[in-house]
Amino acid sequence: MNVLLLDLDDTLVDDTRASRESVEQVLTSVDLIADNGALDQAWSHIRKLWSRHPHRHTGPLTTVSGWEALWLLTTGSGLPLEVTDSLHEHQIRVWRTIIESLGGNPAQASTAASTFQACRRRAVRLLPGVEAGLKSLGSNHALWVATNGLPAQQRMKITATGLDPILDQVLISGELASTKADPGFAAAIRRSLQQNGQRVCLVVGDSATQDLQLAGNGGWQAAHICPQGACAPELPRGVVVTHAPSLAQVTVQCGC
Repeated sequence: MNVLLLDLDDTLVDDTRASRESVEQVLTSVDLIADNGALDQAWSHIRKLWSRHPHRHTGPLTTVSGWEALWLLTTGSGLPLEVTDSLHEHQIRVWRTIIESLGGNPAQASTAASTFQACRRRAVRLLPGVEAGLKSLGSNHALWVATNGLPAQQRMKITATGLDPILDQVLISGELASTKADPGFAAAIRRSLQQNGQRVCLVVGDSATQDLQLAGNGGWQAAHICPQGACAPELPRGVVVTHAPSLAQVTVQCGC
């Protein structure tokens, strides 16, 4: 059976939109205006402060986004205690900066950090059309997830969204010690394919730098998910790419 390699965040599971909604809920909870301008300002602080974090490139944290760092599941993560402690301090620092920049009371930062985590965990969900799309694709493909991130976090999302019984294999950068853009990740996939006598039909994901690079490293075709309808102009050399706004359209395009 042909294998589909599927990205997780913003391909199967809602990530960016759910995170932005959660930021909006936090701002409202501390009596701040939560319009697009305020959300953009908060988003900027989230990105900037995470880029400066001393453990930003520690192991599996290398591929974690600034907004995901605010709700990481660190229990059982295998991260050193000093790293998990620094993440907790970082979360409060981020919310203190955001609240203060928007004219609020920075003393509410700790409460805001806890509120965001609760809101974001409640917002773990599949993107529209994913359940039906996977049902269609799974009838004649083996479904493998290839994802970057902290293993405990990514597996929590898979379980919470009911993907466990649907997926045939899960490959996570934090377990392979390689990001999807590294040749080592594609090599690990090739080894699994050889063991099972399978081949990759298509790599599906929203990131040109990670998912399409994975396709390039493996010599596989790819479908680039472009939810805003604006795909990256520069693609890895040698990758045959089709573009689709969602997984639902990939089910139409996939010919293998």
